[in-house]
Amino acid sequence: MNKNKKIVIFLLFTFIVCVALAGCSLQDRIEEYSSDKEQCYLNTESVTRFSYKGNDYTILADTVSNGGLGEWIGYIRQLAAIDENGKILLQENVETATFQSLADLAEKAPEASYIIPFLNVYAAPNADDYLIVDVNGGYHKAVISENIKDSDTVFDFKETEKSINGSFEINPENATQLLCGGTVYQVTSEMVSDDKLGSYIDILAESVTFDTETKIPLSKEDLSNVDWYGENTGQGREYWFYTDVYEIYGTDKAEAVAVKINNNYYIAKRQ
Repeated sequence: MNKNKKIVIFLLFTFIVCVALAGCSLQDRIEEYSSDKEQCYLNTESVTRFSYKGNDYTILADTVSNGGLGEWIGYIRQLAAIDENGKILLQENVETATFQSLADLAEKAPEASYIIPFLNVYAAPNADDYLIVDVNGGYHKAVISENIKDSDTVFDFKETEKSINGSFEINPENATQLLCGGTVYQVTSEMVSDDKLGSYIDILAESVTFDTETKIPLSKEDLSNVDWYGENTGQGREYWFYTDVYEIYGTDKAEAVAVKINNNYYIAKRQ
């Protein structure tokens, strides 16, 4: 298994574990919330297509914000291992995925070039000529395949590697901030409930202990040194465990995101 595929598998598994540990199990949540939703199926010959109520849909490159979603009507919830041509070689159910099963997924399909997560399917809020499907952290439009137009651009699965690894990181100079490209997001004390979470963006899976005054992360050496002379007396320390990053329903992710810290979601606002 190549290094990139191992990284992707670890990130996907960490995301699944983080969701599962939040209250009830992931399986319980799926059964509770998906009981009245339509199960959709990926087209094994082309990862850009899936079926919904007997109709074949093609996923487009066009995306909408989480504020542009209509009613949740269906689900796919599969991790698809695909080759360079978009053919699905193997699938793993997100609900029951374990690190070993994900590793097996890659080992059983060594020729797979990408592993793509497919989650829920939504109706369009003010239209009936397309659906919206959550693919790899983005809400993509999907139209009935026979109605696709020459002007439509099909979802480019080869862009997956760029987005699946994410780009958020903890600011090494301020542990209460996230960096994404050239943007700084300040974590606030405002919390976000689970029902306000939009699309999954990234996974951090990183713990940090920092000085409460300077907000500077403490190194392992700082934490292991014994303060023989009381030089650090009065120094406050705080521990944060960062896990996943989500969009906030109805909010542009360029302005704010939700980040899970110590098992609660907090709003991180663009500075």
